Amino acid sequence: MKIPYLVSQNTREAYASSHEMKTSIAEAKRKIVAEDFEWDDGLTPAPLSYFAALSLSRAFHIINPLNKILQKDVDILMDLYPADIPLKCSVPLIQDEQYWKRSYATKFPSRKELNVPFWKGKFLSACLQDYLENVNPDVFIEEDAVELATLVSPYIYELGLNQLRMVRQPTPSVPFGNIVEDTCPYSVPKLFDHVPLEPVLVKLYNLQEISLVFGLNNIEDDYLPRYFEFSMGDCESLCRGLEDLRHLKLFRINRSNLDCSKVKLILQNLVKKESIEELDFNHCKIGDYGMKALGGFIYIHKNLKRVRIANNRFKEVGVQGIAYALQMKPAAPIELLDFSLNPMSLECATIFAAAFVRCKEKPQTLIINSCGFKGASAEKIAGLISLNRGLTRLDLAANDLSGEAERTLVKAVEQNRNILRIDLRRTHISEETQCKIDKLLERNKNLIGQDREPSDEIPPLYLNEPEYLIWEYNPNNPDYIPGRYPERVPEV
Repeated sequence: MKIPYLVSQNTREAYASSHEMKTSIAEAKRKIVAEDFEWDDGLTPAPLSYFAALSLSRAFHIINPLNKILQKDVDILMDLYPADIPLKCSVPLIQDEQYWKRSYATKFPSRKELNVPFWKGKFLSACLQDYLENVNPDVFIEEDAVELATLVSPYIYELGLNQLRMVRQPTPSVPFGNIVEDTCPYSVPKLFDHVPLEPVLVKLYNLQEISLVFGLNNIEDDYLPRYFEFSMGDCESLCRGLEDLRHLKLFRINRSNLDCSKVKLILQNLVKKESIEELDFNHCKIGDYGMKALGGFIYIHKNLKRVRIANNRFKEVGVQGIAYALQMKPAAPIELLDFSLNPMSLECATIFAAAFVRCKEKPQTLIINSCGFKGASAEKIAGLISLNRGLTRLDLAANDLSGEAERTLVKAVEQNRNILRIDLRRTHISEETQCKIDKLLERNKNLIGQDREPSDEIPPLYLNEPEYLIWEYNPNNPDYIPGRYPERVPEV
């Protein structure tokens, strides 16, 4: 048994004898200390089996003894094998997690990882990532990339690329003699192609998560705007590589020039994959028409749970696309929407409020941090809590909820017994209001699992009508705040 690995250092320290116990009269005279596993370090020579294992560790490329020796000797070998054994030799034969953990720390010392359940997959994924991030696309050898991807594919479940290098921009021809040629640099077509991902992704049949950034890191004085572009050719290559990935759950493109045409092409290919659970397009350039395509994806797809589209470029039309999909009882069991860092107008707030008044169960989490809500728009967003019964978490951080919106928020939370968490950091509300909200949320948490009468949530005057009809029969009315029930003349 390998004490430092199978019995962790924390466990050993927790059960270690105290200093007072060790120095007591009864214990001080002990000659055999059973709990001291390093008692012979520096005192006795290593056993002959250790020197035999040391010799075998230096000849791994010649002889493989792992299936012919005892497990205790295999444990010794795993500590002696060098971390730079070629992958074609180590991947098929070595399964010991401690070896791969040591290899990861040796090859990638700047990366600190915690709670990694599968070190072999983590190390091989990092090796493939390092290769794809640093390979020169002008001299890219597809056979080498396919060979590496084939070797590591059974063990890789996630792939993250934090940068991708771009092909060299061709320059105009140099004038020669009396030959008439176009030497204008603006006449040369612009190239934004990267390393083709199709041949690599096709081999990664176990892939469940993929994260991409089309750009470069640490370029310092060599910055050029073209380094952060990517072409439709890159997008098409990516889509062809995704076709055979049957276990893909998370697809992420961040900090890239992902516009409407590119995201529509990607969504057209992803909609066929029922395994997709999360889409993450944070910090891109998706506009209104890209958001309409995303709304159609939510409406059609049957397994999508989380959508993150923070810091993009859509306006009212894009919000309408998502709102329409939510109101039409989408097939996707959507749980989370993240619209943070997207400046939104009063019209956007009205559209949002109308959609979430009509939504009964989905989503459960809405994140709209730092969206510029203030005044009337903030009041609408705060008021939707009074009529929506699906949300359990609402993040409103870095919006201005002072004034009338603050009072509307308190009244709305008083009426809603399903909301469990509201993020109100930097919203300019008073400490008194924050305490009231905290007490109401604590009340809601204590009501989990209890049956409640409908009259506890919606005034009796409106119990016999659908919730979306309460809002003066017009959910898009910009002059009405949800939760402020209009005056109603009783029918004669």
